[in-house]
Amino acid sequence: MDIWEKLQRKEPLEPEERKAVCNGLLTTEERMESLILKYFRDEDFQEVYGRRIGKGLIGGKACGVLLARKLIAERLPEYVPKLLDHHSYFIGSDVFYRYLLENDCLELRERHRREKERFREAGLLKERLRNGHFSKDFEDALKQMLLYYKDRPVIVRSSSFLEDGFGKAFSGKYESVFCMNMGSQEERLEELKEAIRRVYASTMNESALEYRKKWNLLDADEQMALLIQQVEGERQGEYYFPIASGMGCSYNPYKWMEHMNPDAGMLRLVAGLGTRAVERTPGDYPRLVCLDHARANIHTSIAERHKYSQRQADVLSLSQGGVQTEMVDRLIPLLSEEQKKLVLSRDSEAESMLYQRGMFKRVYFSDCGGLVNHTEFMEMMKRILKMLEKEYERPVDIEFALRMDEKMQVRVNLFQCRPLQTGVSEQIRIPAGVDDAFLFDLRCTSMKRSKKERVDVIVWVDPRNYYECPYAKKAEVGRVIGCINQYYEGQDKKLMLLVPGRVGTSSPELGVPVSYADISRFAAICEVAYSEAGYRPDLSYGSHMFQDLVEADVYYGAINENSKTRLYQPKLLKPLPEIFSKVCVAYPEQGEIVKVYDLSEMDAQLLLDAKEGRAVCWLKQKDH
Repeated sequence: MDIWEKLQRKEPLEPEERKAVCNGLLTTEERMESLILKYFRDEDFQEVYGRRIGKGLIGGKACGVLLARKLIAERLPEYVPKLLDHHSYFIGSDVFYRYLLENDCLELRERHRREKERFREAGLLKERLRNGHFSKDFEDALKQMLLYYKDRPVIVRSSSFLEDGFGKAFSGKYESVFCMNMGSQEERLEELKEAIRRVYASTMNESALEYRKKWNLLDADEQMALLIQQVEGERQGEYYFPIASGMGCSYNPYKWMEHMNPDAGMLRLVAGLGTRAVERTPGDYPRLVCLDHARANIHTSIAERHKYSQRQADVLSLSQGGVQTEMVDRLIPLLSEEQKKLVLSRDSEAESMLYQRGMFKRVYFSDCGGLVNHTEFMEMMKRILKMLEKEYERPVDIEFALRMDEKMQVRVNLFQCRPLQTGVSEQIRIPAGVDDAFLFDLRCTSMKRSKKERVDVIVWVDPRNYYECPYAKKAEVGRVIGCINQYYEGQDKKLMLLVPGRVGTSSPELGVPVSYADISRFAAICEVAYSEAGYRPDLSYGSHMFQDLVEADVYYGAINENSKTRLYQPKLLKPLPEIFSKVCVAYPEQGEIVKVYDLSEMDAQLLLDAKEGRAVCWLKQKDH
C-alpha cells in the first residue's frame, strides 16, 4: 500500500511517510517543510489531500495560510473560536503542467526559461495561456467543487512555488480573480474556467517578468498551483462584501508617528473587500494602526479625520457581476447599527452645523473607528502577529477579512500569511552642521531600515511642469521613468526618484502612474509635496507597492511642506550635469518635465537613522 492510499484510507503515517506526503502535497522548501512537519498531524494532511484537485504541490500561498491557521490552533488556541472557516480548495501544480502540454505551451515555456530576457514570444505564450482548454476530468472535478460552494462567491488565487515562502514574496504580481458563482451550472463553470485562465496567463505579466528578472528567477521552475477560497462576506442589498478587511505586519520599521514602537507591528484597515487594503487607493485613506498605540491618530480634529477617511469601498455587485467600487455613503443604509459602529464614525461638527440650519442628519465617515477601539480585537491581532513572527523566525504579514456573527462578535477569516524579507535596523550617525549640503532632511516620513547608501543618479520630476502637462500626456511620464529604469539595467548605479504627489497611483492628477516594472532598479523613492498643484504625498504603508519596496530594500520617503520636512533644497540639483537626452532618447519632449542628474562627480549619500526616524540626502563635491 503506497502512502497516498494510506492517506486516503486515513491510516497512521510513519515519520518518513509524513515527510514524503509533505514533499508531494505541500512543499519541498526546507524551512516551510520543517514547520509543517513539526505542527501538522496526519488528519491535517488528510484534509488537504481531500481538497486537492489534480496532483502536484498546492503552492506557497496555500501553504502559508494553512500553516498560519495551524500555528494559531497550537500556540494560541483561545483565539480559534474567533476564526472563521477558510473553505479552501487547492488545484495542484500538475494541472498547470498538463494545461501547458495540452495547449502547445510547453515548448514556448521551456524556451522562455532558457532564453530569459532574449525571449521574444512572450505575447504568443500569454495568448495561448489565456485561451486554452481544459480536460474533461478536470472540468468534472471543478463541477463537484462548485456544488460545495453552492451560490457563495469564490476567488481564484495564484499559489505558485515561489510565492509567500522564505524566498521572494511575489506580492501582487499574479492575478486573483473573483467569481460571482451565479446562474446555471454551465455558466458558473465557464466563469471559473475563465478565472483560472487569467491567473495562469498572469505568469507572463510585465511586472511578474520584471520581478523574476530582478531576482534572477527567469530560469526557475515557476509552476503555478491555485488556491480557491470562498469570499468572506454577506449579502447586503444588491452587494456582497465583508464588513471590513485588512493586512497586518508583525514588524514595521517605518515610523509615521514619533512615539510608535516598530516591534508592535501595524494594521491597514478598510471597509469592504480587502483589495483596497493592499492596493493604492487614489483619493482614499485606509486606516493605519500602530498596534502599541492603536487609538493614536495623526489627525487630531474630527474635520481632519473625516477628510482623510475612506470614501469608497470595493464590493461584489450581484446585479452587475464582479468587483465594483461604490461610495461608502451608498452602502451605509445597508449596514446594521452594530456594523456601523464597527467601521463608521460620526462627524459631530458637521452635524452641529446642519442642526443650526434646521437640518437633522447623521454625518458618517468610514475610518474603522470601532475596530480600532475594539481592545480585544487589537490585542488578538498583535498576539497573532508576534506569535507567527516567532515561529517563522522573521517578520510576517497577513491578510484577513472580518464578519460579525449572530451574537455581534467580531470574527476573523485569515486567508494569507507570508514571511517578510527585511532586516533589523541599526543606529546610523548623521553628520551635524552641513545644511548647505543637504538635498533634504526629513523626520518620521521614511519607510526603510537604517542604512547608508551612495546615490549615483537622481531622477527629478518637475512638479510645475508635470502639473501643466496635458492630462492625456501625464501617463507618458510614467513610461519615461520606465525607460530610464531600463537604461540602467545591469549597471552598478544607485538611482533616486523624486516625484510630485503619490508614486504608483492610477490617477495622474494625484501623482505619477508607474508600475513595479517602471521603478524596479531604483534604490530610493521620494514622494514630494507641491501645494500649488495639490500634490500631496501619501506613503502606501501595507500595500503591494509597500511590500515590493520592503523586499527590494528600497528607501521610501515623503517630502512634505510641514515640520516633518526640516529641509528640501532642489536648487542644489541645478548645477549638476543633466543627461536626460542621453538616457531617454525615445521621449525627447519629456525632457522639460523629467530631469536626470549625474552625480558621478559628487560624494552623494542617503542616510537613514530608523531609530530616530530621520533621513537625509547629502550632496558634496568629491575630494580629489
